[in-house]
Amino acid sequence: MDVESIIGGETSDNVSLLKLFLIDYKSEFFVETVNASCHKCIVNYHNEFIKKYRKMENKSQYLLHKKREGLQLEFGGALLITNENITDRYAEKLIKRFKELNEDFKLEDLFEIYPTEIKQTKEITKPRAKKTTK
Repeated sequence: MDVESIIGGETSDNVSLLKLFLIDYKSEFFVETVNASCHKCIVNYHNEFIKKYRKMENKSQYLLHKKREGLQLEFGGALLITNENITDRYAEKLIKRFKELNEDFKLEDLFEIYPTEIKQTKEITKPRAKKTTK
């Protein structure tokens, strides 16, 4: 999303995208205060987000279906999840959100790749003690 859309945009609930962006920025970069009235500052905040997510090496175990890229992490949130910025933590939040919306939610509805629990049951047998003769 470009800076102008963030500054002038609103969600469907009439919540300012700028407000949501600044909340996300503060939590992501651990900043106490931001300058919402400075256009140059907002551009810098936006650039920091872009740099961070482009440099971030994606080590997530999840890969969204192409048609699912761009989902909001939280309803009305400014952070859009793509395969470039998805993390395991973001994926778990999406899973929780979708499970709350639909009881029949399956991971394959959202993800192309996701971790599966592989339970291997190996019987462990102790070797018998050898008889010793004297």
